[in-house]
Amino acid sequence: MDSFKISMRGLAEVANASPARKLSKLKKYKFPKSEESVGRSNYYVKALSAIKHHHRGDTSYVNSTLQALLMRAKAEKSPLRRAKLLNNHRAIKEYLKCFGSRALAIRPGKLLYYTFKELVVSAQPDLVAEENGDLVLIKLNLSKEDFAGGVCATILHVLYEAAQAQGLPIKPTRVECLQTASGSRIVGPRSGFPSRNSLNSDCQELLALWPAA
Repeated sequence: MDSFKISMRGLAEVANASPARKLSKLKKYKFPKSEESVGRSNYYVKALSAIKHHHRGDTSYVNSTLQALLMRAKAEKSPLRRAKLLNNHRAIKEYLKCFGSRALAIRPGKLLYYTFKELVVSAQPDLVAEENGDLVLIKLNLSKEDFAGGVCATILHVLYEAAQAQGLPIKPTRVECLQTASGSRIVGPRSGFPSRNSLNSDCQELLALWPAA
């Protein structure tokens, strides 16, 4: 049987959308190799690289990236490409302001997945790090708007369950969603995540919607 693939953000947005918007949300994420999806996933690649270099102590790389983004934006004729350059510049500055003081030791990335029946949910963290001896898995929201209500909670649940399935030594409170627009840091519950039933219910709903999207 063929598998269906979606990102953890895609699952979270569909699960937390109103009934009338679920299909339109799913269509955005159903085709991960489409031009729109690839563009969305690569949009903040410059900012993410600079953030990792910051936590490695490479200040010169961060400063040169910030300068280069502004210079390229000034010379860019395309409004969309100029906006992308400026948004990456903004995201770096906002991240450094809100979260730059954390002593994160960056570690190699992880390819994590949560599976339910024929659905495969990719749960790749943007940052894998150690902090105070603990493994930390971080999803970054570098856009100008916070995720809609409930999206962060679903993302963190998927990330935690995927890490558990891989056998990673992760605590519920060490999966995080950092949002630069508001400076918010959302972490998993101290009491631990609920059972997988609610997560599996979201997956089942998505599978039912899949043929129509």
